Amino acid sequence: MSAPRASLSREFATGHQGTTLVLMICTNWVWAGLYAGPYSATPAEVSVAPSLRATVATRRLIVGGKSYPLSGTCLQSIRRWLDRNGVSVRNAPSPKS
Repeated sequence: MSAPRASLSREFATGHQGTTLVLMICTNWVWAGLYAGPYSATPAEVSVAPSLRATVATRRLIVGGKSYPLSGTCLQSIRRWLDRNGVSVRNAPSPKS
């Protein structure tokens, strides 16, 4: 049996009005916090996914039902980081026309 892994966290500049998205991956859940800037002490928005899953849509990351707007480059970086660290990232269904 392997030992439980320590939590991982990383900051990503969202590309929207100087905000920073901090993601934390723990043993069985993912935490997301949106900060007004890189030096903010407390997040303006927070969400938690009760499993190692996240969803991406057009320029958005969805964690625990909360949607965070991101630049395309930022979303690509986040998706790679989550995937490399064991989080299942799926695409949101496209809206039907």
